[in-house]
Amino acid sequence: MLDVELCNYAVKLVNFIQKKEFVPVTQRKPYYHMGATITDAILQAGLNYHHVVYPRVLKILTEYSDYKTTCDFIILMQVFPLTEIVDWKNSKKLQRIRDLSWFLYNNGIENEDQLAKWLDIEKNISPLRKVDGIGPKTIDYLKILSGNQAVAIDRHLFAFLELAGIFHCSYQDASLIYTKVSELLNISQYELDRKVWLYMVKD
Repeated sequence: MLDVELCNYAVKLVNFIQKKEFVPVTQRKPYYHMGATITDAILQAGLNYHHVVYPRVLKILTEYSDYKTTCDFIILMQVFPLTEIVDWKNSKKLQRIRDLSWFLYNNGIENEDQLAKWLDIEKNISPLRKVDGIGPKTIDYLKILSGNQAVAIDRHLFAFLELAGIFHCSYQDASLIYTKVSELLNISQYELDRKVWLYMVKD
């Protein structure tokens, strides 16, 4: 996308946003529990967050609160079946939780602060993309979960662009537009992401 196009779309989206009412959003803090972070990141794709994903994240946070690091979570998976830990039976997503856990462990990432710093290094993104189920949106969501700034473009954020009259955007273009809009509105990328997401799912 050309810089001129990006600016035009960003201004168009800003004008659209300023005509809408959004619920207040507070800055998100990491879970500081890598099992919860990894599970949230993997389960969120294609599932209802409030009814399916977050209850399982909360289960891990409450029932396995002492297993905070990546190593702890790997040990936990060896002590208890992952189906029991997550209360989930889909083998593909369970395997992705295992794969991502081992990938992060093998890269020396034991907590969200380390993950945030690691994700800021561009050369790390390519090997992470090779983990099954990890695409651009999940990477951006991992950035949010670890306390970094990002906009994780899902179907709701794409639909919001269309409501504003912005069509046929790639993930990268949509990300550039939302990032520019956050700058123009002087709000964090997370705040913009969350406000739009909540606006689109409110019904």
